[in-house]
Amino acid sequence: MFCKNCGKKIQENVEFCSNCGIKINEVKIISKNKDTRIKDDKKIDEKKPLHKNLENLDGWLILVIIGLFVTIFWQLSGIYESIVMFNDGTVEILSNPMSDFYIPGYAGLLKFEFIATILFLVLAAYLIFLFFKKSTKFPKYYILLWISSIIFVVIDYIILSSLIIPIEMKQIIKESLAEAEIEMGRTIIVSIIWSLYIIKSKKVKAIFIRN
Repeated sequence: MFCKNCGKKIQENVEFCSNCGIKINEVKIISKNKDTRIKDDKKIDEKKPLHKNLENLDGWLILVIIGLFVTIFWQLSGIYESIVMFNDGTVEILSNPMSDFYIPGYAGLLKFEFIATILFLVLAAYLIFLFFKKSTKFPKYYILLWISSIIFVVIDYIILSSLIIPIEMKQIIKESLAEAEIEMGRTIIVSIIWSLYIIKSKKVKAIFIRN
């Protein structure tokens, strides 16, 4: 048996060390306290942010919050446009005001876009609230916003491409589908980029996860 204070060999079951004179039980208590302090220090270090600047809502997060405000205004504009365009499925060609064409399913597409626009508006507003509150819910709801955006543009494209279109409107719908394809590709790419940022960013973890 060895003394934990000075390291000298001592006899079993002795109360004091013959070399340094320390009480053996006290050594054990000191040793336990050291181990406890080490564990506590590790826990404290784990809770500390990686860097004090990481707790600030700046950097790329500024673009995130700007994007959310832009989404709010964009959805408000979309709601107004849906209300103006809403009808029973009759479409008027601007180049020929005298020609009105009924498109089966077009009214349903407008309703779908109107409801989706309202939902995106509500979600964006809620995300702004979570952002400034530094809520742990923000990352997953932000990713949900982008996933929902992808689902929306895909469904919208499928509905639009499945409409029975009069011959006179074939070219117009073809152009609309081409624009929808570009929008769908852009939405998917941007969604992946910002979702990966939210998942990988140390700043996001320091603000919204470690808090």
